[in-house]
Amino acid sequence: MDTGSFLPTTLEEMHAVSIDRLDVIIVTGDAYIDHPAFGAAIVGRYVQSLGLTVGIIAMPDVNVLADFTRMGAPRFFFGVTAGNVDSMLSLFTAQKKIRSDDPYVPAEKIGVRPLRATIAYCNALRRAFKNVPIIIGGVEASLRRIAHYDYWSDTVRQSVLLDAKADILVYGMAEKPLASIIAGLKAGKPLRSLDKIAGTVVKLGKKDLMALGPAENEMVELPPYESVKQSKQAFSEMTRMFFENLHATQIQRSGTCAVVINPPAQPLSQKEIDAVYELPFVYRPHPSCKEKIPAYEQIKDSFVVVRGCLGGCNFCGLGIHQGKTIQSRSINSITREIVKRAAFPEWKGIVSDLGGPTANMYGLFCKREPAGKRCKRRSCLSPVPCAMLETNQGAFADLIGHVGTMQEVKHVFVNSGIRMDLALLWPEIIEVLAQKAVGGQMSVAPEHASAKVLKLMNKPVDTGWEKFEEIFNRAGKKVGKKQYLAPYLIAGHPGSSISQARELADYLKKRNIRVEQVQEFIPLPMTVSASMYYTGEDPFTKEAVEVSYKLSDTRREKDTIMWWKR
Repeated sequence: MDTGSFLPTTLEEMHAVSIDRLDVIIVTGDAYIDHPAFGAAIVGRYVQSLGLTVGIIAMPDVNVLADFTRMGAPRFFFGVTAGNVDSMLSLFTAQKKIRSDDPYVPAEKIGVRPLRATIAYCNALRRAFKNVPIIIGGVEASLRRIAHYDYWSDTVRQSVLLDAKADILVYGMAEKPLASIIAGLKAGKPLRSLDKIAGTVVKLGKKDLMALGPAENEMVELPPYESVKQSKQAFSEMTRMFFENLHATQIQRSGTCAVVINPPAQPLSQKEIDAVYELPFVYRPHPSCKEKIPAYEQIKDSFVVVRGCLGGCNFCGLGIHQGKTIQSRSINSITREIVKRAAFPEWKGIVSDLGGPTANMYGLFCKREPAGKRCKRRSCLSPVPCAMLETNQGAFADLIGHVGTMQEVKHVFVNSGIRMDLALLWPEIIEVLAQKAVGGQMSVAPEHASAKVLKLMNKPVDTGWEKFEEIFNRAGKKVGKKQYLAPYLIAGHPGSSISQARELADYLKKRNIRVEQVQEFIPLPMTVSASMYYTGEDPFTKEAVEVSYKLSDTRREKDTIMWWKR
């Protein structure tokens, strides 16, 4: 089994590349797939690029300490992530039933990933290694960095940093915070002293709080955990304060402790993001994975070209995790990656996706940013597009056209979601997509048709569906293509009831749109929609929001929206 090009996962693999002790060990709930679409691989390769030795512990059993000790203790720290997807979302459906598969592990085997994986892995590491520092990160940690409503237990939980008993929480995309942490550790500074790094959350003990003094006056103090646990009004106010002060240092007390949420890290420059995605990935699962991994099969021929999301949808955690600033790779960088991967024997000339959170945000930017002003808008598109947003999507059109002409590429597709209202601000992109980058169908995200629900989702009340569909169909006919739009729709969002579901169903029926899937709303931690669900009010307007807590009501809405199956 040739594992020389992978990051080591065992003592034998360490010794094979002449490593006696690793600097950093990353623990992940996913299979180890050395591909830039997987967070553990990106972090591992990035830390390696900083001159450190890195190992990976993938899918460990929390009941078997040998899984965590097999490569010994790292010189600097353990990095812990639940994986690409929140562990509770991986394990349970919206109906709170155990899922029958986990696409991020071999053969989709359920039960490999523990409940609340970030906490479970940290607990196991503390049993095995008493004093080795632990840094947590990834989507699960990012969306739990302050007190949050936990849908699966129907309780308010404190910051995951406190429950996991880790040393630092890195939120968002981790490169810049990790670079600062590692620079400090290399300089001989204790991890505890690295408490003001952007993109991190740190813990303050009782003595630290007593010693704060005037420094606390410079922080935005969120309502304490005890208050938001007992009072829904306090929870709603916490949500408002958090989102309106994202660029400030925030503090939240919990018992005799507190967490300090430092401001977000600066986004990567194009040169920096190019360098990250051109690190020496192997682009395949570790050879120890003997069975197929569906998540890898789905994205193995895809290319990440953009980060960040400026949409600000209330139900989505992407903006909270990746941030609102769009970071786009250069065409030259993407070209080099395609050429590199085309040299692999399994390459078939098909680019399955040029994407990211929302593909047609590639190349967009805020005209205000060079002036350095902080924007407090949660969405650049809702309720109306911001005048400071550059909406020309010509860069994305150029990228699609360029990749389509490469000799290594037979077909290029865009399978990441397309934002319809954004596309209509530069309609030429719809024609480019329809004619050059769609196989049989294109994913779009109207989410709903009810103005009431769309407003509560923080989406424009006019989704642009009809105009988008008209341009899309006309462009497809020009080149003789028969293709369809596949809409993402959500049932059970706060403010929605069977009445709004019927409104959506009527809209679909009039257009003979027969959706195969409808997503049932899940209140993701720290999202505005989760706050609405838990408190029954809009945290910004304080207006009451209709919420049903009967899972059967959400299922009824879903069945109603799928009108053609009734």
